[in-house]
Amino acid sequence: MSTKKRVALAIITVLLLSALILFFYTFKKELGKILTPFIMAIVIAYLVSPVAGAMERKKIPRSAAIIFIYLLFMLAAITTVIFIMPELIKNIKDLMGTIPEITEGYRSLFNSVSSFIISSGWPEDIKSAIFSEVQNSVLMAQNYVADKLKDFLAGFVETVGIFLDVILSMVIAYYFIKDAEAFKEGALSLLPRRWRNGMVDTAREINVILAGFIQGQLLVAVIIGVLETIGLLIVNVKYAVVLGFIGGLANIIPYFGPFIGAVPAVAIAFMESPAKALWTAVVFTIIQQIDNSFISPKIIEGRLGLHPVSTIAAVLAGAQFFGIVGMLFAVPVAAVIKVIIKRSIEAIV
Repeated sequence: MSTKKRVALAIITVLLLSALILFFYTFKKELGKILTPFIMAIVIAYLVSPVAGAMERKKIPRSAAIIFIYLLFMLAAITTVIFIMPELIKNIKDLMGTIPEITEGYRSLFNSVSSFIISSGWPEDIKSAIFSEVQNSVLMAQNYVADKLKDFLAGFVETVGIFLDVILSMVIAYYFIKDAEAFKEGALSLLPRRWRNGMVDTAREINVILAGFIQGQLLVAVIIGVLETIGLLIVNVKYAVVLGFIGGLANIIPYFGPFIGAVPAVAIAFMESPAKALWTAVVFTIIQQIDNSFISPKIIEGRLGLHPVSTIAAVLAGAQFFGIVGMLFAVPVAAVIKVIIKRSIEAIV
């Protein structure tokens, strides 16, 4: 391949990636509704496929293996609904009902600090400056905690309405897993023969990245959620199950997730006592250190091939352009883009 063709191919690759990102950003709302079942199906497929593959090696037909796994999942879901969900829903309702109490608690804190400042013998200009800063800080904290907690819990309750999307995703995932080879052959048939080996290698590398991320992150989220629930129960924080679930779910977001997950628990604990809030923060800090030192390195790290700075940049960019969903998918998308660019450069050079 001549130098001019290589340069042209590199430019075309960059332009296509840029156009694709711009297209997704421009029509993110419309595409989100269409792609949600397919994205969920991909996640389900990555979780189910290894088990189905192992069962297939035991001479169990792939279709029967998938259906058996689905039945086990449904049994687990029904068990959860019967034994756990009522208590979980009660906890959520009670927690949402305490939001006025939380805001009132922050008002009381502000009034106490204000009384201390007014009764002090400090000069009026200093008292005025401190009073203004305290007022702004407390009001910001009050509004932030109340609004974010309410929005998060309201969104959590609304997830009950995605039942049909889950069913549709399971159907799509069934065909993804059952007809994986047919999808592969169909995609390759659309490509010129000279590109096929390179595309197979690229797809295989992307598959390893996505499988490692999805399976690893969900496993880590479950482990962290259980540990945080146990820790909150030990500290005797109200709504430990819900807050532990929130913490585990938030942990899926790299770097920023643990802080996001800790805020509701610390805020709830603070309304009981500052000491309990401190112990709650200690619990989350210890669990996060365990995660960083032992859990994530064993399960996730090293699979994506991204530098920590690149990961942080990807999460920030995802949050800026696509919100919470962008934060969740920023890292695997960045890793996939890196693979595509790397493979394109290798093909050109």
